[in-house]
Amino acid sequence: MRRLLPSGVAWVAVTAVVVAISASAFAYFSPEGVGTASAGVSKLTAPTITTVTPAVGGTVSLAWSGATAPGTGTVMYYVTRDGGDPAGTCAAPAVPTASTSCKDSGVPVGTHTYTVTAVWRSWSVTSTTVTAKITVGAATHFTIAAATETPAVGASTNLTIAARDENEATVTTYTGAHSLVFAGAASSPGGTAPTVANSSGTATAFGKATSLNFTRGVASVRSSKNGLMKIFRAGPAEITATEGVIDTPSPLALEVISGAATKFTLSAATTTPVAGAANALTIVAVDTYGNTAAAYTGPHDLVFSLTSGSTSSPAGNVSTVSNSSGVDVPFGTATTIEFEAGVATTANDVANGELILYRSGSHPIKATEGSLTNSTALTATVAAAPVVNFVLTASTAAPVSGTSFNLTTTAKDLYGNNATSYTGAKTLTFGGATASPAGTLPTVVSSSGTVVNFGSPTAINFSNGVASVSSSRNGLTRLYRAEPVALTVTDGTISTATPLALTVATGAAARLGYTAVEASAGTVSATCVLTCPITGLGNSGTVSANVAAVDSAGNIVTNLGTARTLKVTANGGTVTGGAALTIPAAGLAVSETRFTYTAPANGNFSNTITAATTAGGTLTSATITASK
Repeated sequence: MRRLLPSGVAWVAVTAVVVAISASAFAYFSPEGVGTASAGVSKLTAPTITTVTPAVGGTVSLAWSGATAPGTGTVMYYVTRDGGDPAGTCAAPAVPTASTSCKDSGVPVGTHTYTVTAVWRSWSVTSTTVTAKITVGAATHFTIAAATETPAVGASTNLTIAARDENEATVTTYTGAHSLVFAGAASSPGGTAPTVANSSGTATAFGKATSLNFTRGVASVRSSKNGLMKIFRAGPAEITATEGVIDTPSPLALEVISGAATKFTLSAATTTPVAGAANALTIVAVDTYGNTAAAYTGPHDLVFSLTSGSTSSPAGNVSTVSNSSGVDVPFGTATTIEFEAGVATTANDVANGELILYRSGSHPIKATEGSLTNSTALTATVAAAPVVNFVLTASTAAPVSGTSFNLTTTAKDLYGNNATSYTGAKTLTFGGATASPAGTLPTVVSSSGTVVNFGSPTAINFSNGVASVSSSRNGLTRLYRAEPVALTVTDGTISTATPLALTVATGAAARLGYTAVEASAGTVSATCVLTCPITGLGNSGTVSANVAAVDSAGNIVTNLGTARTLKVTANGGTVTGGAALTIPAAGLAVSETRFTYTAPANGNFSNTITAATTAGGTLTSATITASK
């Protein structure tokens, strides 16, 4: 028996004893802690450990006989394990209790020593030492086994989870309901999370507490409950389970096998290719959960198509995908593609999936083999290639002489797409039309509103490859000669590949004009229609011509509907055959007979020959000026 050193309340007790001795008593303390006083002192008896029962799971149950106190007051007890503090319900020296039994927990595997110390006031006495041997300790980790280590995606797999101690022994006392959290497998590419069925059969996602029942340290599947696992992502997985500090240091290694192919996914090296440029496709066969279907391998015949729009360019170039031999196969035709473990990639940038699109714009692409297709189309937004030529279009194919019409100029790439990069202010020169019989030149209105003759530089604005008329500017055109024309345009580098064919129609009859003018001498003006200067005719020289009904530009009209009678006169010289010329109502509106003018026989002259209508309707007169 030993005596505790006085401190705190104990010191007060000692002081009280000293006072008692000095008053009337004689006391002594033996080495065993036994003393006598006037009231009598006996020793504090030591407790005896009567039961020490080690158990699986690292617990030791202790019981001891109570100590007899020398006087009044409660005897308290504490326990030591291997000279240190115990755990569980066993009291430590700092907090002794009156209980005479306890259970120590978390006891490591091995042999351990226990003592029980009785404490009464300042007295304490310790029991003899007893030993306890733990053969199976507390659960420190889990081990997990599966019915198969190569499950298929989405397939049920039975797990067996065992609670183990530090020496891998099954802790059979780990029993009943426990909440485990599983980890080590990811959701499928389609977002389906892996699950483990709890003890009620509810599929619980990894990462959430899953209640499992353990029997003698083991949780196993019963009736598709209590550990039935499903994983939906193919590939390696390392499954762990955790409950508090108990984890799985050696995860269950699985190789999850992908399912059968149910659809394709398509991707491309770029989703913004240029028309006519090669673009490498990657085609992946995937299973229900979005995993690459590894069993889909070898050659497969796919048909490529668009969910909307045309597969051909404006110039007729058909979009293609190269087969495994490198042959470009048109859309809509079976194309042999080689797959390896569910994936087809373009080889050497030429074979097995080289995509070429020729039409600019947005193209939703699909690949199909039987019932397999890509549920979400690959959308490629194709940009036009560089500009190579212009295309002219007109608001009418048969403009009327002198009447304006809209002329649109479009920059095109090699495949007929609008070359949208050709934009802003450009300088163009238009051609392909000639002056009217009266000499009026064809014109185009510039972007600033200036009327410019064909053959002269003209400022035109382009927007996304197109120059169109706006507010009677930027391409408003007038042609004056009634005839078929082939209009062209160039910026000095880029030109029309194919001229625009138009047929200029004659306008309404507006005036008289001369046709088939012949002079015996001198020079006849090239525009000898409405007003016709003839120089150097000479004395007694002659001029002969027919008279026609013409439009305002001098083009001869047809089918007047009403015959015209006219008279040709001169203010000098003589006119023969011009007293009553007739222009027929039907057919070409040209007088059936000619007139002849004879100049004066001598002297200088400048005479005006005038043709004017006298019956059938008024048309503006025409004049010829003959001079020496």
